[in-house]
Amino acid sequence: MTREEILKLLASLGIKVTADGADGTMKEDDAVKLVEDQFKASNLGLIQNRDSLLAENKTQKDKITALETAATDLIKKISDLDSQLKKNDPEARKIHYENELAKEKAKFEQDLVSVTADRDKYRDSHYARIKEEAINDALQKIDFVDGLRDGFVSLAMMRNKFDVIEVDGKTQFINQDKKDIGAVLHELSLSKEGKHYIKNGKLIISIERGNP
Repeated sequence: MTREEILKLLASLGIKVTADGADGTMKEDDAVKLVEDQFKASNLGLIQNRDSLLAENKTQKDKITALETAATDLIKKISDLDSQLKKNDPEARKIHYENELAKEKAKFEQDLVSVTADRDKYRDSHYARIKEEAINDALQKIDFVDGLRDGFVSLAMMRNKFDVIEVDGKTQFINQDKKDIGAVLHELSLSKEGKHYIKNGKLIISIERGNP
């Protein structure tokens, strides 16, 4: 954020600053340094929070893998008990295996609910983070009119239905025309309608084929 942008932001918030700090106001230099220091501190916090989220995602993924392995073992055990039940005709043994089978099925169903809930929670969080990163990467070189960035993104999301696919181990969001989020946002930024959201109606730095 430039000095001019910081002063403009302070003015929009009704905070008076002057060049020399007259009439008890804060000096422009002091106000700009205060905002810059706060921005640096906030940015450091975002980086640390992102690293924490990545570590949490790995832990969650490992937990889900372990639960899915346990679910597979339970399925095999249920199958074995079912086979034994069919081989043993005596009523007492039949009742015993029926009870064991019922217990294992109940435990399996309970564990399956837990595995599914954890998997969905991890997947939704993981996909949301990747989608947000893809959007930020695509828009980092576009200078939007103040307050219109979110509207630009919403317009692109409203007009496209993105499906999640895995390509060479990398998660991507592809629309109905087989284009990823970066390509969709880039094309919108070059369109007549998209330029309404951009300062001077053009990119600050041109982008060719999605590369800076």
